Amino acid sequence: MLQTKSMTIKAMDESGKGLAELATLSAVDNDGDTYDRGAFAWKAGGHQWAMMMPAHDRRKMPFGKARVYEEGDTAFAELNLNLKTEAGREWHQALLFDLETGDPVQEWSYGYNIVDMDYRVSGNSRVRVLKKLDVDEVSPVLRGAGIGTRTIAIKGAKLRDEHFASLIGGLGEMASAIDEDPNAVSASGLKQLREIHDAIGRVFTGADGEVDEAAVKEALGRDTALSHFLQYRQTLRR
Repeated sequence: MLQTKSMTIKAMDESGKGLAELATLSAVDNDGDTYDRGAFAWKAGGHQWAMMMPAHDRRKMPFGKARVYEEGDTAFAELNLNLKTEAGREWHQALLFDLETGDPVQEWSYGYNIVDMDYRVSGNSRVRVLKKLDVDEVSPVLRGAGIGTRTIAIKGAKLRDEHFASLIGGLGEMASAIDEDPNAVSASGLKQLREIHDAIGRVFTGADGEVDEAAVKEALGRDTALSHFLQYRQTLRR
């Protein structure tokens, strides 16, 4: 029987590629479930592919594909919207509109079948342990099964002031964690950090291609978390 869970879209760019967080494997989620390592990565190659469908409606044409994989304690879906189709382009524009107009309200969910599972007792609760899942679709929905599923970012959307608080806080936490353990970031994580590094650099670059030192100093003085990350950026040049 097909079941669904909520997920969080972390990013998406103008080419229709993005990243979603499906689950923290060691955590007990809103449905009272937890996961074995490999629950999403048990198929050949350590990943699996799923179609992207609107609102879990299998009668509709898919508008993309998602590659599901695990990294550390987290399960991710690498999203690929098919912008060569009308459906893919329409969903891409709908996501941009949602982010640019008022508070984002678009929620997300993924559908799966259980291949293997077990139960364990934790305190006074009986927790379902999902050991192998077959994820077969990812869907934007009116309301997700869980709490707080939303589109976080899509390249091309205008960034409003309220979007920066969580972003800057996350950058500061990340820099602090790397200070404690420089090996905490995986190879793919370093690649993403370099992309963030380049993007922030472009924010402070003027029309003449030179870095606006005054803007950098203002940012450093305004936000200590951003200051910490901008200082850490220098290590990404290696």
